[in-house]
Amino acid sequence: MNVNELGFLWYLQSSSNMVNVLLKYFQATAEDDDLKNILKEIFSLSTYQEKEAERFLSEIKYNSINFFNEEDILHINSRVFSDQLIIEILKHISGNGMRELAIQYSELTDYKVKVFYMDIINKLSRIEILLFELLQNKGLLQNKSFAFTEAEEREDNLFKVASTQKRPLNTVELSHMSSSLQCNNVGLALCTGFSETVSDMNTKQIIIKGKKLAFNQVSVLSDLFKQNGVIISTGLESLVFPSNKAPLSDRLVANLIMFLNPIGINNLQSAVTSSYKKEHVKTLKKLIKDVEDFSKDVFKLLVKKDWFNEPPVAKWTNKQ
Repeated sequence: MNVNELGFLWYLQSSSNMVNVLLKYFQATAEDDDLKNILKEIFSLSTYQEKEAERFLSEIKYNSINFFNEEDILHINSRVFSDQLIIEILKHISGNGMRELAIQYSELTDYKVKVFYMDIINKLSRIEILLFELLQNKGLLQNKSFAFTEAEEREDNLFKVASTQKRPLNTVELSHMSSSLQCNNVGLALCTGFSETVSDMNTKQIIIKGKKLAFNQVSVLSDLFKQNGVIISTGLESLVFPSNKAPLSDRLVANLIMFLNPIGINNLQSAVTSSYKKEHVKTLKKLIKDVEDFSKDVFKLLVKKDWFNEPPVAKWTNKQ
């Protein structure tokens, strides 16, 4: 097993471990029967991911640890997120998880690990479809469609940089921003809920900062859509319920926010690389810088509180 497989499997095991605790909390507070059934299926898959990743790691004598456990669920019946918001959070995590797994899959060279990853991707694809069907059947699917108007043809068909900078955003540029908008919609809702429940003041300050960051990102991105004639839905934070009891530990909450930061950066980077419009790229790069700065603050908090789950160090060999 090479360093890629080691890193990917450790990340899969550790992220599944954290998500499993979150899923147990969602299972306890969800009310809709259809959602409960999907949660059982997601929990089964996530547990399978965690245990199989542990098994592969143990074969190379690396002892992984369960960094999170049921002690990180403080008040399991404290309902902070509505069923609709739970579905949106699950859709976001599963969609981005599938994309990350697909990227990692292409780098794998160990046959057994590659088969394992393909199995997960296939099962996760089915779950994502079930989540979309659930939103569709309940009339909760956001941003279902928008009007499309064919652009006027230019007299000169040659590609001109000047005209490229003046034009509206095209469909490719807009579509690459949609994942980032959804990521920040979910992030804003999570920070809204957790900012009222965490007890540690340093963590609360970080979560409030994350809430302001996500709000700004949603505002900037939604304005870009509106300026180009596309009306999109926001406001998932309105689906948060007030609660005086913290459902999850501050440690898990801080790590969950840290887990979402790279997803947000990757989504924005995809939007940057798909655009040739200078002002648009400049705006997106500013948003990336804001997330990077916030991520540094969260990392410092995790280290200070001894909440950081440190990845394994690679041991380099040159065996022929």
